[in-house]
Amino acid sequence: MLPHPRFIPVTLSALSSLLALFAAATAAFAAPDAEPTLGKRGKLLLEEKFEGSAVPAGWTKNTGKLEIHGGSLRSIEVAADNHAAAFRKALPLKDCLIQVDVKLDGPAGFNIGFDPSPGELRKKGHLFSVVINPTGWQLVEHVDKGDATSKNTIHARGTATFSRSEWFTLVLELKGNDVVARIAGKEPLRATAKDFHVKKPGLVFRVSGKTEHAGFIDNVKVWELL
Repeated sequence: MLPHPRFIPVTLSALSSLLALFAAATAAFAAPDAEPTLGKRGKLLLEEKFEGSAVPAGWTKNTGKLEIHGGSLRSIEVAADNHAAAFRKALPLKDCLIQVDVKLDGPAGFNIGFDPSPGELRKKGHLFSVVINPTGWQLVEHVDKGDATSKNTIHARGTATFSRSEWFTLVLELKGNDVVARIAGKEPLRATAKDFHVKKPGLVFRVSGKTEHAGFIDNVKVWELL
């Protein structure tokens, strides 16, 4: 007897295949390698696709929740932390080209930025970040926590729409004291500041928002910028 059409049996292997197809459909489509505007692309320093089931070694959570979800890295703020979700990838950098796919799930905020390496500056705290939310983005030089009079400096900002659950590719160039941030279809953000050229210990990421809102990254690539 043939099974009723509403109850076609599904094997475990077929179900696994369907789930894999769903994950592939919701993951970011890898963009072509970025062409820099401030120099020439050099040696590939990092490539991470988050294809395993666990967060890869070297990706360190400071606050929030960090996990692999659908073939990408998902970060969520945890209310009890009283702080944006934050995680890092240790990777000594100076002049570099960074390419990363990003997705905002809900009205989350997303940052990618840098700290100065120990001994590079007297400044305490973060160096600068690209700050993205659903209605715009900014390039921000952060406050010196060792100076009570210091304030954040917004070097560039743009009004833009980043739709929920849609992937976009962020390209970030660091060359000397110059920084350029690019996203297809948006006006690039550009800035120059006297401390931007210093050595950096790695990438810093932050995701802010309620617990049901998340930030995703995928297809991370970092090159030397010559």
